[in-house]
Formats: sequence, structure tokens, C-alpha cells
Amino acid sequence: MIIVCDSAPLLALAVCGQLDLLEKLYNEVLIPEAVFQEATVSDKPYADTIAEWAQGKIVEITDTEFFLAVKPALHKGEAEAITLYKEKSADFLLIDEKKGRKVAEYYDVKIIGTIGLLLKAKQEGILPRIKPYIELLQQSTIRIAPELYQRALERAGENKSVS
Repeated sequence: MIIVCDSAPLLALAVCGQLDLLEKLYNEVLIPEAVFQEATVSDKPYADTIAEWAQGKIVEITDTEFFLAVKPALHKGEAEAITLYKEKSADFLLIDEKKGRKVAEYYDVKIIGTIGLLLKAKQEGILPRIKPYIELLQQSTIRIAPELYQRALERAGENKSVS
């Protein structure tokens, strides 16, 4: 299985110390050039960690026509990620931003977000619990809607609250 990554989930996984989940869950991990550039700007947190981990996964897009059709609505990295997904007939696009997800869905791209990836890792027995990782994300600059947090814990069977 092939997954193409956007920059925000890479940062989130770096915050959790779980970038290697991608290789444990997918046969091939691809990062568009623009996403790599966004994620590894020298003043960004975890830039060095992501840069080192990403070696051998960075791919340039070739379908500039499709890219130009997608680009007006998105940041360059998101547009390249959707383009690369299409070019490589990938199985998933790892993306968190709402606008990028909407555009991806419009183009029939199967998406997964950081929380969905953590859930998948738990379901496959790679992670025993997701709550510690979600809490790490909440303590960082990454924003997670309270509803998403609760829903994720419920799906993971880690929420004892009664509705």
C-alpha cells in the first residue's frame, strides 16, 4: 500500500515520536518535494527530525496540468500531495487541514488524518494506546477539536465516559 503525506501530519507524528508508524502501516511512503520543503524550514520545530526521516521518500510531481488545476484552492504542498496521490495511484493521502481534505475528496482521493493513522496503528496492534499520543499533540501547538479527541478515544475503546 502507498501513502502520500502532507506536512501537518508529519509534524504531528514527529511531535508524538511516531514518524516510523508510516513505514509500519504502508509499503511505500511518499512525500512531495513542496511538502518536504514546508516541513523542513529551519525555524520549524522537528525540521531536522523530519528531514532525516524523509530521506529516500521525497518525490517530484510530473503532472503539472493537474497540479495547476488543484493549486488555486490550496497551498503548494497540499496541491502537490493530491497530485502525487493521483500520479502514483496511492491508497491514501495523509492530510489534516479541512480545506485540503475537502479538495482531496472532490478529486476522489482516499484520505486519512493523523488521528485516523493513530487509530489504525492501535487496531493493527502496533500501538497499545492512542491517548498518550493525542495528549502530546494537545500539549503542542497542534490543535485538535475536543469532539475529535473524544470520538477518537471512544473508537479506540479508551474513553470511560458515559453518554
